[in-house]
Amino acid sequence: MISRFAGPARVLVLAITVVLAAGALMVGRGVVADPPVLTVGEPSPQTFFATEPVSVSDDAARAAAQQQARLQVPTEYSNDPQVTNAVLADIRQFFADVRTAATPDPAVEPAPDVGGEPFATSTTSAATTLAEPSEDTTTTPTTAAAGTGDGAAVADEPAEPTTTSSTSTTTTTVPPRPRDEQSALLASSSPQVAPPVREAMLDLINADFAGQAGGAPPFFNEVEREALEIARQVLVQDGGIVAEDVDDVQRELITTPPPVLLPQLTFDNRAVARSAIGGVVATFLQANKRIDQDLTRELQDLAAQAVPEQQVDFVLGETIVEEGERLTDVQIQAISELGLLEPAEQLRLEALGAVAALTVLLASFFLWRVANRQWRNPKRVALFGVVVVLAAVAARVPEILPDDRPEYLFVVPAAVFGYLGAILFDSRTAALLAIPVATFTGLATGDVGVTLFAAGATMAPVPFVSSVSSRRQLRLAVLSSAAVVAPLAAAIAWFFGGGDLWWRAAAIAFANGIASGIVALGVLPFLENLFRVTTTLTLLDLTDRNHPALRRIEEEAPGTFNHSILVGTLAGKAARAINADALLAQSAAYYHDLGKTLRPRYFIENQFGVSNPHDEMSPDESAEVIRAHVADGLRLARQYGIPDEVAEGIRMHHGTGLMRYFYHRALEDEPGVDPAVFRHHGQKPQRKEMAILMLADAVEGATRALVQHEDPTSAGIRKLVEQVIAEKVEDGQLDDSALTFGELTKVKDALVEALLGYYHTRIPYPSFPGRAVEPAPAGR
Repeated sequence: MISRFAGPARVLVLAITVVLAAGALMVGRGVVADPPVLTVGEPSPQTFFATEPVSVSDDAARAAAQQQARLQVPTEYSNDPQVTNAVLADIRQFFADVRTAATPDPAVEPAPDVGGEPFATSTTSAATTLAEPSEDTTTTPTTAAAGTGDGAAVADEPAEPTTTSSTSTTTTTVPPRPRDEQSALLASSSPQVAPPVREAMLDLINADFAGQAGGAPPFFNEVEREALEIARQVLVQDGGIVAEDVDDVQRELITTPPPVLLPQLTFDNRAVARSAIGGVVATFLQANKRIDQDLTRELQDLAAQAVPEQQVDFVLGETIVEEGERLTDVQIQAISELGLLEPAEQLRLEALGAVAALTVLLASFFLWRVANRQWRNPKRVALFGVVVVLAAVAARVPEILPDDRPEYLFVVPAAVFGYLGAILFDSRTAALLAIPVATFTGLATGDVGVTLFAAGATMAPVPFVSSVSSRRQLRLAVLSSAAVVAPLAAAIAWFFGGGDLWWRAAAIAFANGIASGIVALGVLPFLENLFRVTTTLTLLDLTDRNHPALRRIEEEAPGTFNHSILVGTLAGKAARAINADALLAQSAAYYHDLGKTLRPRYFIENQFGVSNPHDEMSPDESAEVIRAHVADGLRLARQYGIPDEVAEGIRMHHGTGLMRYFYHRALEDEPGVDPAVFRHHGQKPQRKEMAILMLADAVEGATRALVQHEDPTSAGIRKLVEQVIAEKVEDGQLDDSALTFGELTKVKDALVEALLGYYHTRIPYPSFPGRAVEPAPAGR
């Protein structure tokens, strides 16, 4: 019945799975909202965060930086040669005015020499007098040559004194101007010069006249030359003077005049000349260093152009602007570049449904090709479909959390499906679930990083959960899975987001891994009961010594109970040797003789202190009683709710094997008896775990019989195990189990090792009775 409708049932299940998975992804999607309007200086209507790293130019910050760069450019100056020449010309003019004021009036008749110090004489000998400087060298500057370098050109040097010679036969004296007249005349021509400076200059020129009259060389022209040299020093050689420095330079020239090199002057006249020269230069000094506006502006423009663009970086998940915060141009640029202002593109629900359908079909195809045992069972296919639909629902979990924290995307409970797949199905099917889980997560979130995380988180629990054999190992598997997904989330967040997002993602992923394990363990019992699936948790419950069926075996058939526990130990060890499901093999072994509890006295392990009832029965009657414990066991298994996978151990632990003890008894009475009468009516093992159970049950019973007759030895036990296994192989009992010869060798070695540990040689205690020889066990 099942095989006839298996195909249509699978088709129906897949169709329902496609509809439900696509519906879970599409419901509530496709709504488009008008984009908000953002204005600089206005409050933000909502909180925006960076959905990916972005850099925007801050024009305002660059403009401020450019203005600062302009201000830091020093002002450029250039010397004005016209000002320099004007200052020098003014100084020359002043000295010309001094000469004019001090030169004797030519209209006054010279007086005869009456003795004393003549002021000026004219004799037959040549007399040297201070000549009036020519007009072109003392009153006006000469034509200035165009200068380069310091940008200034100055007037010619003052003219050297000239001499005139007259030949006379008499000596006459020209009287000088009165001092008051000199002072008044100089004050009239040079009123801008301070009176003390004018008076000092008149003192110097009068002293020069007096000295020349006495035969001394002239020096006043040198005083003028020194004044011009100091002016040049200040105006040209020192780089010029700006307007704001003129007062300071003038003050320094007056208070601390520079030294003068006039060796022909007396000490007193040299001090007077120094002070007077400083005052003259200070009087006529002007600013000749002016701001070069064009050059300064050009340099400022260059400095402004050199300022780089000011970039503002936003990392993944960083808040661009909070709701209510006044917007800046930079924030609006970032929001615009990230496309956060664009209206959400109309979700193509048809395309989403197509992707979901193809994903389900792809996963189903892999289930057919990779886990065909699951595919053959429509109930398993239906369970697979339920898990796939749950994956579609779980993919939308991040939508219920605030969208301003990108690390919340890592709460997608992908690890739940790794647990469910590994426990409900097998490791291959669990790995297959990574396909729909990752695809559905990508469709729901649109985030590449979270999609990768979903795939990895689904795979993470598989290697830990697939090999658990106790609840403690299951708890450790949950913790180990969480420890794996945490660094996975950190690496993904670091790669796609940068910044400090990685550690927040790792913390959330670790908590997610723990929570996923708890959720999976909570959902498992519901799915187990709904689909009657045997899982690791079911097997752990079945191996609990307090299980009602096990307690019944222990109370009703204690010998069978001890035998079953030992067979379970042997089967579990042998299954681990070939990487089979050790917990399934052990659970099946615990319950394989459950049917013996209805008639325990008919089985040798429960006949302690009582007679063997088979001694009073014919061989075929005994065979019928022994054969019945399989059917009885299956009925009790259904009564106690033992899963079909475990109950297979009851049906298959004898297979269709021959009950040799009763068959040989029948041969004694009827040599031509049909051996089929003495065969079990079970089923040959269909999987490795059931084949291991058959071998473990057989070798344990044979070894128990062996040790009742002789002391066990390693060689004897190994020989016995090889004989039992060879008999099962020759009888064809292992043909359907998929055990390879290599695996069979490993099973044999594991069984021998376990039996040697249990039936080890014991020390013979003195005064203890020897072993009585007992008949071979019946009822195996």
